[in-house]
Amino acid sequence: MRRGQAITALAALALSLTACGSTQTPPGGEATPGGLQAKPADLGGVNTYFIANTEQMGWFVIDSDGLPMYRYDKDAPKPSKSNCEGECAKAWKPVLADKTPMATGVDPISMGVLTRPDGTKQLTIQGWPQYTYAEDKVAGDMKGQGKGGVWWVTAPNGAKITGGKAQNNSKSSSTPSTPPSSGKAPTPQSAPPPAAPGY
Repeated sequence: MRRGQAITALAALALSLTACGSTQTPPGGEATPGGLQAKPADLGGVNTYFIANTEQMGWFVIDSDGLPMYRYDKDAPKPSKSNCEGECAKAWKPVLADKTPMATGVDPISMGVLTRPDGTKQLTIQGWPQYTYAEDKVAGDMKGQGKGGVWWVTAPNGAKITGGKAQNNSKSSSTPSTPPSSGKAPTPQSAPPPAAPGY
């Protein structure tokens, strides 16, 4: 008889613990139905960048505010060198890379960091220093595209986008096989993936 009472007591204790466990809040977060909760990734040590897509431009790189990144024809990729300083750097702000650069849709091997003369760190993609344009205020602005014939939005592979999508994923700059104004989607020359680049 004592054995039966002990089993009943253990069963009651287990039921009680199970009930209590479902209402307790786990460390660092709210209780969830499954009882487990993933801790959010700590991104405090990285600079994050992304890619966006428009009908005319195809895929291009943006900063965390959604502003497009540009490259400058007068810069040099190997070794990386910025030729935009002083007044130029006020209009064309260097994209800072004071922390580890991480970009969804951009091959991490292609990203680097350039130390500018003032000691600040600037993001490079395929060696090309990256900038945002002061007149681009909100996501979707692209007022710097083609400025002076030397500033171009950057494709995820580091290439400059000079016209339509044909330049987007091609390392060489050539004319689109279908003009962007024709209403047809241009045919890329290097067959990029139909969706976002998968890096």
